[in-house]
Amino acid sequence: MFSISQIRAQARQTINSTPGIFLLPIVPVAMTFIWTVFQYFRNDTLSYYDPAAPLAPLFSSFAFPLLYGLLMSFISISLTWTLLLVVRGSKKTTELKDVFAIFNSPHLGKIFVTFLLKQFYLFLWGLIFYVGLGMFIFAMVLSFFFALSAGSVDSIPDESLAVIGFLVIFGLFALIGGLVLFVPQYLAYSQVEYILFDQLEKNEYFGANAVIKASRQMMKGYKGKRFVLDLSFLGWFILTGITFGLAGIYVWPYYYAAQAHFYETLKVDAYARQAAFFGQFQQATQAQTQSEESVAHQTVAEEVEESSAAPVVDQPVDHQPNTPDQAVENKMDSAIDSPIDHQE
Repeated sequence: MFSISQIRAQARQTINSTPGIFLLPIVPVAMTFIWTVFQYFRNDTLSYYDPAAPLAPLFSSFAFPLLYGLLMSFISISLTWTLLLVVRGSKKTTELKDVFAIFNSPHLGKIFVTFLLKQFYLFLWGLIFYVGLGMFIFAMVLSFFFALSAGSVDSIPDESLAVIGFLVIFGLFALIGGLVLFVPQYLAYSQVEYILFDQLEKNEYFGANAVIKASRQMMKGYKGKRFVLDLSFLGWFILTGITFGLAGIYVWPYYYAAQAHFYETLKVDAYARQAAFFGQFQQATQAQTQSEESVAHQTVAEEVEESSAAPVVDQPVDHQPNTPDQAVENKMDSAIDSPIDHQE
């Protein structure tokens, strides 16, 4: 069984020995910085309505975040595959253009379908969490609205407070329960991009569902390890947020290299476990076969012993009637075997 400290040490060795490794995160870091600044000034943008551009609020609220998230997701996949090649030794140096390598892939359609299906499944697994989050936010909005209408928080009617309290309590329970349900599934899907890469390289791609199923199968017994690996980068993620994404110049290659090493180590460890399992299964099968053969031999020996110990029954002799010639011969034999004294 491998350790997380070993994975992180291998990741640090990878980024320190790969020329150009810190060019990879320049684009995503710049995009993150722009996104952070955009979010900061977003309220001012939404509060200003220009009749000449009526769709501007719609773009800033929905279209731009959607485009940003989609582009960052594909860049993330490019970084994932680039660092995997570096870890395997197939790629010795990296360049800035490697973050867009996925857009030159002949399998872009398969990548996109697999990505969408994975996100859809994760959305379904997180549905309870999202409902709880929505209820909690709605409760906060209601409390603000009631306080504004009543003039102060103390003036809010008891009925309104009961509704807000119900929404808050139920929302918190849904948040916690949804999070407990979502996190294991997120970890189970964490190897989808790596398995997809290997299947496309080996021309063994059989659909997005097959990739997701393979990831779930591979992660059985390893979700805790992956959770600890992600948790160990929490401080780095906080630092990235504080610096408006600028710390990502170092954090992004470090994190993706650690994930690539985790996948490679996971494959070896999983194959070793399977080999050990099949070895134990083969030994158990051989032992069962030998036991069955021993029982069969013992049964045959008991049957032979029982047959030899049974009493022997004399079979009646079948006497055939004598012919006249045989009768004469029998009399002559009797006369020879038993001599008689003749008196004259």
